[in-house]
Amino acid sequence: MPEPSLFRQYQIVQDADGSNVELIRDANQVAVLAFDTLTQEFVHCHVLLEPLADRAAFEEACRRLQARGHPLLAPLKEAGEDEGNPFYITGNVDGETLGAYLARQQEIPGWLAVMVACRALETVIALMERSDLLPDNILNGLRVVQTGSQQLQIQLSDYRLLAAGETRNQGLKQTFDKPAKMLRAFFQDQSGGGPTLPDQLLPGTDFMELLAACLLAADRSSVTSLRELKTALQKLAPEQLTGEIPTAHKPRALLAPLLASYQEVARGVVNLIRIQSQRLDMSNPYSMRGTLTKTGRTVLVEQMLPERLAGPSVRTLAEKGMSLSKKREFPDVIPLVLLHEGEEITCIAEEMAEGVSLADLLRERRSLNVHEAYLVLAGLDGALDSLEKSGLEAQRLRLEDIFLLTGFPREDARTARLMLTKLNEWPAFSLLLRGHPTLAAMAGRGLNPAVLLPQINSAKPTVWNGAWLSAVGRFLVGLEAVPGQHTETPGGTRDRESIARLFDEEIQRYKEEKACPRADFLARYARILQHHELVKPSPAPASEPLVPAAAKAPSRMRTISAESAADKNAPFTNPPMALTSGGAPISEKPTIGFAELLFRDTSVMERGTTHDWAKTAADAPPTIHPNEVLLAPEEFVPFWLRAAVFIGGSIVAGAVLAHLSGDAFWLKSPVIKAIPVQSGTPVSSVPSASAPLTPEPPRGPAAPQVTEPALPPETAPPPSGGLLQPPASTLKDNL
Repeated sequence: MPEPSLFRQYQIVQDADGSNVELIRDANQVAVLAFDTLTQEFVHCHVLLEPLADRAAFEEACRRLQARGHPLLAPLKEAGEDEGNPFYITGNVDGETLGAYLARQQEIPGWLAVMVACRALETVIALMERSDLLPDNILNGLRVVQTGSQQLQIQLSDYRLLAAGETRNQGLKQTFDKPAKMLRAFFQDQSGGGPTLPDQLLPGTDFMELLAACLLAADRSSVTSLRELKTALQKLAPEQLTGEIPTAHKPRALLAPLLASYQEVARGVVNLIRIQSQRLDMSNPYSMRGTLTKTGRTVLVEQMLPERLAGPSVRTLAEKGMSLSKKREFPDVIPLVLLHEGEEITCIAEEMAEGVSLADLLRERRSLNVHEAYLVLAGLDGALDSLEKSGLEAQRLRLEDIFLLTGFPREDARTARLMLTKLNEWPAFSLLLRGHPTLAAMAGRGLNPAVLLPQINSAKPTVWNGAWLSAVGRFLVGLEAVPGQHTETPGGTRDRESIARLFDEEIQRYKEEKACPRADFLARYARILQHHELVKPSPAPASEPLVPAAAKAPSRMRTISAESAADKNAPFTNPPMALTSGGAPISEKPTIGFAELLFRDTSVMERGTTHDWAKTAADAPPTIHPNEVLLAPEEFVPFWLRAAVFIGGSIVAGAVLAHLSGDAFWLKSPVIKAIPVQSGTPVSSVPSASAPLTPEPPRGPAAPQVTEPALPPETAPPPSGGLLQPPASTLKDNL
């Protein structure tokens, strides 16, 4: 297989056989599919086969298209000449041409035909506002993309006639009124005189011819007629669509034949991820929802582009995203949780963002007020700080890559109710960004707000600045309608007009390469809001007519009577006062407590307004559950620790009190009882203090001790014996 060709930073895409993927080949030009390695997106490289007839007109047409783009027009990224061959490069439109789509429709549902006609008219209106030229074969210059189960989008992808600076023969061009009337009469005949088209099939060939004639007759002078025709056709479509576009009438994706099927992707991760459903979301048809088998987390799985399509840069970004997700240092960026290579397919998985994307919010709400837009832009500023610190070097962010996290899943009924509530009345929300490119983003799907910014030739312009926030703000406040919207933009007010001027000034500064930082832009935005809040006139309170006081006859007697029950239940009214009185009437209402004073002016106590469940829930005190605490996680103390501290403190306090009172056991010395020593008892029989004392058996009452009287000292015998005295003998002494 030959090596992929590289033109500047654009790598020419090759198929499985090694051949370049060609999109257009005719007598005028050749267009091939390529991949921009800097911005990580697919592009169309158009090379004109004939030299330029007017180079100045070619450059002027390119500058007009690059001055300010539109979501329905593929951005013109670059134009010039290379070795004498004129070329221009546009962004990718991931769908088949409108001519090829209608050519294979023998019959088409009526409501689908109306949708295709309205979307094509929207694209032509956007082009006529910026240029007065259309391609000769308009049906092959438009591409059809399915963005939802019941939604289609048509974008212009071929600027050959505009870039070449050619002009068509105006004499052969018919007026727009005649083909417009024929197209409208075609739909009215098929409706059978009813207000809307029934669910019946229309001839596809007739519809294609009438639509092509109507689009080719358009010019800048017919923009008003184009809008009127679009409004008239929208009334023929039913208001509520059920079901989805039939499989035979779905447009084909441009990149799908170059990628592996979803069955092959599911087999590649079968041991790691359990695919929940093989039903694809047409707004993101290259991703599938699954569940990690180890952790049970919900993820989005998609394949990684092989090197023959995008080179090695995509894998490098995926590996960097995986390294950042392991650190968990950037909570505002969606992490990558899997990078697996198996079955010759490399797959990546990102953690599912359980929230509402800005694209879904705008499709539901159509537009936000200026205060809601400021909340989103201020939160986006903080999330962009985290994205810049992560080092992912993201170059593009779509509205589908910005999520508002509310704490509820997208399918939850509470999320559906929040979608219809103003953002400043939500309990809380945070912003989450997808920093790595997905297949849908690289294919050009979704709404990129940077299309409103002019293309500048700076080597490395600052991506996330005040101008980019201005582009996002234009979509938020409804200055730029989201493609496919049926409602008109809201009427202008003084604050909206001031914010619109701020957006335009910031985009102009970006064109002059003088874009200001995000903080300065938000500061000016806040000053405008504050100014209009201060000068906003407050409604004057309704004045009530003065009631003249009835004159009372003076009474000389004072009557004291018991108060009746009716008088007690009657409401108290203040007596009227004269206009010259100096003070206000004294109200005898009961005094209120401090808590009532705090909550009296909240939304819960307001009367005369409709009940708002989101604001009431935000102002109401929290509900305490058995397993719930009102402390922050870092301030929460477990119950066992609090009990241990309480018991230990009680023991220490008791010990201190016992020590001070002298009753502590460590202050008492052991007392040894004195044991009486009888006469004749040897000293050795007395127990010593150091010897252990053995317990003695219990004894009865001690007998009284009898002391023997001491004998008188012996005296010598008298010298003379008597008759009554025994004779002296020495036997006693001998004994």
